[in-house]
Amino acid sequence: MNTLLPDTRPFPTDPVKNDLLMYAGQMAANPNNAQGKLAGEQLRHQISDMLFQRHILGLSVAMSMAPDAAVYQQLWLSLNQVLLAQTEEEIQWIAMPVILVVGSKQPVQLKQSLPDLNAFFAQYPQFAALQQTTWLPNLIDGSDLAYFKSDAWYAAKQNMAASEQLAAQIPSASLQFAAGQEVVVAYAVGYGQKHLQDALNQALKEAAMPLMQLWIEHLHGNGVTVFANPVAPTTPMLALQQGSALRTRMALDVFAANALRAIRLQSPRAGVVVAAQEGGKILFGFNSTDEVMSLAPQIFTWTLAPNDDINLILANFIDLMVECQVEHIRILHEALQDTDVLPSYARAVDMPSHNPMFPN
Repeated sequence: MNTLLPDTRPFPTDPVKNDLLMYAGQMAANPNNAQGKLAGEQLRHQISDMLFQRHILGLSVAMSMAPDAAVYQQLWLSLNQVLLAQTEEEIQWIAMPVILVVGSKQPVQLKQSLPDLNAFFAQYPQFAALQQTTWLPNLIDGSDLAYFKSDAWYAAKQNMAASEQLAAQIPSASLQFAAGQEVVVAYAVGYGQKHLQDALNQALKEAAMPLMQLWIEHLHGNGVTVFANPVAPTTPMLALQQGSALRTRMALDVFAANALRAIRLQSPRAGVVVAAQEGGKILFGFNSTDEVMSLAPQIFTWTLAPNDDINLILANFIDLMVECQVEHIRILHEALQDTDVLPSYARAVDMPSHNPMFPN
């Protein structure tokens, strides 16, 4: 998809002398040839040495100074590879994001505990390796999971005692919600032997709906409506990335459905405007197609992570608009400044923009 949507993430523009960035840049530029593969080996070796010595300043600098999303992603994926269990003696950590849409007429406390995931996964051959997982007893908040830096995860994977020590330090998610509707992500986290890797990143397929139902029934109660969307288990790093992106996507889905419902009560046609904004944001605005209707604009802001895929975000949004039967969409070609107001649909039509439903 040719989105024509600018990438306004504030990546550094001044070149930085850093071996990790050099290797990651070579990997991004040559992903499939010998030079890229050799650079990958060098990058993973250096990252592993840094984590072993618990000197991660160079890694932190490289992550913060990556010049674009492609280089950042290579650093991220290489670090993820290093944190995998490399030998049968090492421990493999896993995490499963669970996106929760919670609705209640009063403040509510959700159950923190996990259902019996080992018994569930035992029913599906592709997840047989998960049957001996030691799961932390309660769901974990993403900020608490991200609090532990890469050197802590590296140390924890060395043996079972180190993993048990880290597990004891990870706090449970609070899962307290005010009245209304909220979309959050929590994580089921576990660890076990190296063979857990055999089940990671497997598509849920026939297990998807039963796993969703398992979580919904487990969390149901106390006058609260809960929709749960679990994601296939993966490594903690990838789970944090996937969980955050999917939480924002589902929050956008809920926001869009509510906004379109409200607009259609007052106007026969809804219009949608999508624009990049300085500072690494994408704005999704919902209004009537007719300026004279003067409806209050409803705007959802997606703040991009360094490794978010802008084209994928837009493709998913266009699919959502097709499902919602919205044809009047304008994607602005020029980024808005921080202080700019997202234009109405009627104004956007006269600006450099296009309708992705009807590509030229």
